[in-house]
Amino acid sequence: ADEKSVDFTVVEPPSQDQTAPETSVKVEGDKNSDGAFITSARATVSATDDDSGVEKVEYSLDGGPYLAYTAPVIVDRVGHHTIAHRATDKAGNTSEAKKVSFTIAQGGGVPAPNCAEFDERHTVFVGTIDTGVPNRITRNRCTINELIEDEKDWSSHALFLKHVTAVLDKLKTDGVIDQRERKAINQAAKKSGIGKPGQSEGYTKLFDGTAASLAKWEQVGGGKFELNEEEGSITSSTEVEGMGMLWLPNRAYGDYSLKLQWRDDAPGSGNANGGVFVRFPKVHDHPEESRPEWVAIKYGHEIQVNDRPDGDMYKTGSVYGFDRVGLGGAGVTPKGTWNDYEIKVVGQHYEIYRNGVLINEFDNTGGQLFEPPRGDDPGTDGRRFASGYIGLQVHGVTDVISYRDIRIKEL
Repeated sequence: ADEKSVDFTVVEPPSQDQTAPETSVKVEGDKNSDGAFITSARATVSATDDDSGVEKVEYSLDGGPYLAYTAPVIVDRVGHHTIAHRATDKAGNTSEAKKVSFTIAQGGGVPAPNCAEFDERHTVFVGTIDTGVPNRITRNRCTINELIEDEKDWSSHALFLKHVTAVLDKLKTDGVIDQRERKAINQAAKKSGIGKPGQSEGYTKLFDGTAASLAKWEQVGGGKFELNEEEGSITSSTEVEGMGMLWLPNRAYGDYSLKLQWRDDAPGSGNANGGVFVRFPKVHDHPEESRPEWVAIKYGHEIQVNDRPDGDMYKTGSVYGFDRVGLGGAGVTPKGTWNDYEIKVVGQHYEIYRNGVLINEFDNTGGQLFEPPRGDDPGTDGRRFASGYIGLQVHGVTDVISYRDIRIKEL
């Protein structure tokens, strides 16, 4: 047969794709003069890969699990936030995570998520049990704690466990928690006893963010609180001067767990000075004090709210005048974030929790004197009531502070 030939060329084998994709993020929204986004921000993540192409893009909000990025992320909780983002290409290369941080400031116009409760503690609690699981924001913008609803009335323990199981199954499907975390929360729910006899009653709202709820409270002395109905909060006035108190006159409470959220909204770089008054007598027509707001100051206990690094020695969690908590023990958080505050009063024993952490205990035994000395102060001998009223301090026009979700459970 005739000889035949074929021509061909040998080239270098194609190099394997070993380069990870590049990611970037653009955060958009209206900003205030401090550079914080007003009410909400939209984060758009993009990724490019010139070799094998982008397979998937992921993001993590505030240290939570990485979720698949499919659309711009809307962040609308007031406070400081961090978004981490990364991408994986079709060759399996995953980029190093990049981060962007920004702050959301109080504003109006965007409705808050429709959560059954407000609970932004750092970890997931079921009743009084700390699971250690991060209290992440879920896909519907509520935190895990807010979905568990351990503060509502449950007619039986079985119904509560059924509810928790359904919540956990959904969270695991969504990638918010893993199996280990699911087990930890489920075990805590079983141990909590919520719904069993003696534990079926939840917390009663004292202020729920509506005008009708606020109307049950009375302002005495100076200052004023303004209603922010869109976010269900009240904020102390920047125009009405003087120190005063907003108190709930409808009834006195004995032993209880009082829970609320507060936020330091002081202007500029300052910090607010505020407080929660407990166990004081009726403020009108008091035989020894004509100023209503001073009845609470002199004959009740003020649980301090003050994260200022200098100035007053009594920081957040202090029983003002009697039991000092320093800044290092106050559990300080970034200014502008909501803090969970619990004041538990049983007999003459006080416990103060900030974001689920016990930061102070105080025994209201007789014979203790107010410090620094105040001539007409009766000390603890004048404050040892078995029951009393509840109030919120307004300190002045620059001590701007907000409160919301005030509720109580009698013990």
